[in-house]
Amino acid sequence: MLLLWSLLLLLLLGAPAAPSPEPVPEWQDKGIFVIQSESLKKCIQAGKSVLTLENCKPPNKYMMWKWVSNHGLFNIGGSGCLGLNLSDPEQPLGIYECDSIHVSLRWHCNRKVITGPLQYMVQVKDNTLVASWKNLHKWIAYMPGGGGICEYLHKDLYTLKGNAHGTPCMFPFQYNHQWHHECTREGREDNLLWCATTSRYERDEKWGFCPDPTSAGMGCDAVWEKDLNSHICYQFNLLSSLSWSEAHVSCQMQGGALLSVADEAEESFIRKHLRGEAVEVWMGLNQLDENAGWQWSDRTPLSHLNWNPEISFEPFVEYRCGTFNPFLPNAWRVRDCEATLPYVCKKYLNHTDHEVVEKDAWKYYATHCEPGWSPHNQNCYKLQKEGKTWTEALRSCQSNNSALIDIASLAKVELLVNLLGDENASETWIGLSSNKTPVSFEWSNGSSVTFTNWHALEPRIFPNRSQLCVSAEKSEGHWKVKHCEEALPYICEKAGHVVSDAESGCPEGWERHGGFCYKIDTELRNFNHAASGYYCPPALVTVTNRFEQAFITSLISSVVKTKDSYFWIALQDQNDTGEYTWKTAGQMSEPVRYTHWNAHQPRLFDTSVCTHTGL
Repeated sequence: MLLLWSLLLLLLLGAPAAPSPEPVPEWQDKGIFVIQSESLKKCIQAGKSVLTLENCKPPNKYMMWKWVSNHGLFNIGGSGCLGLNLSDPEQPLGIYECDSIHVSLRWHCNRKVITGPLQYMVQVKDNTLVASWKNLHKWIAYMPGGGGICEYLHKDLYTLKGNAHGTPCMFPFQYNHQWHHECTREGREDNLLWCATTSRYERDEKWGFCPDPTSAGMGCDAVWEKDLNSHICYQFNLLSSLSWSEAHVSCQMQGGALLSVADEAEESFIRKHLRGEAVEVWMGLNQLDENAGWQWSDRTPLSHLNWNPEISFEPFVEYRCGTFNPFLPNAWRVRDCEATLPYVCKKYLNHTDHEVVEKDAWKYYATHCEPGWSPHNQNCYKLQKEGKTWTEALRSCQSNNSALIDIASLAKVELLVNLLGDENASETWIGLSSNKTPVSFEWSNGSSVTFTNWHALEPRIFPNRSQLCVSAEKSEGHWKVKHCEEALPYICEKAGHVVSDAESGCPEGWERHGGFCYKIDTELRNFNHAASGYYCPPALVTVTNRFEQAFITSLISSVVKTKDSYFWIALQDQNDTGEYTWKTAGQMSEPVRYTHWNAHQPRLFDTSVCTHTGL
């Protein structure tokens, strides 16, 4: 479960948000909205010849709009697009066929202003919609929870199979004398969703199937193939030609992700399926997070590797996206992420098969250890500062009835960072190593690799090395592949003695993390009440780093099981200037040094922040 910050006037650290007093209409979930004048409180309605402002209640289909392809604004009732006649811009705006070449149909939305070509802005004159350079007229989305009209912008929908090579749907498109602003099942006996990729299907006959988000929990449908030996579906889009990010979005829209390769068996399955196909395909391997190394886009651990150990590492600096080439023994390569290639999607039928459940990873356990060892949640740890090779470090720990540290969660990473900081050490061996070809990293204590935390440009593979060993560095706890003969400090780990929960140092009902206590208030309150210090003493939570963020995520998910829940945190734009600060005890303001904003956040018209749980 992810936890992201959202500017929504619901509820944060303290309470799940109250439901909206009025239900959000079903059509809003399809990106359809009603455009209301912020100052006049009336809504745009399409008529036979002009667009006028009318009473918003009740909304009708001639008031409903949708952002479509090529920056168009499509009117549902009028079945056409908002257009400006540049040969006579003084005339009122109108509704035109969406592929008309005689008018301008492109519009941009920014800060509640709708702008067309030559900086013409959508304005109101005598209750009629016109375009003008004069004045600013602001538009908002009508209906509860509507937000800004700029939030509904069109997103490309990449087609599957068909004959369009993965190009995006064109919305609207005309089929059977009707304009479609979304995918349709019309004309298909198999009932599959499809779209045209040009504005008129009968003219060009270019089409493809649509990614169907409703199929995410329905198993492998017609565009997926099931591996009979696992609970995994694969989608081989071998005729498509997309960039890495486009392919990533296409897979996500279907409840899946770009291909990840967990082990040799899965790699063999993919290789056999691509046999005879002269293609190189995108997989989910990427280094797009500038603060981390290589990782899978589905967040599964990266422990199996099939790089070519002989290649120079310069491409790893320049290129940040991974491909699979079935004709090479070392099948993994790196490419420019903007290159266009076929791609493979992967979807788990049972989501728990790949989700890393950090059970109790962040729960505090009062633990006692023998002198010289540091307690942490049921175990004891000791940093040995004397440099040893990886094998010597392993044997040294084993001689003390302990093992080299294994790291299965961010909670363990935080522990490691704190240990290195306390002892003023910059790097340490951890219990991860590989002596296999292709490379497969394993923990020395035999536990499964369920989490990885690679440093930038890592994991590397050295040529002519049968064994590779892994260290972790102090600043973020990121991992590096090392020659095993290097001498480094190391951390040993063994079981501690768990004592009563009463020794946590926190009041009943509170949970401890580090030197602080945390509690979720389950009563619904507005921001000012929640932040007063009365209900949540002494103040709402401030989030200072990714470790505290992960702890709060875990704390909330232990209480709230629904996907979309909101909780207040102490972050606020107190002066309505767009500058957010932490509102702490005594109403003091503290600067923000860590952020974790959700997509399209922060929004211009909200001033308080809530944290959001989402899958």
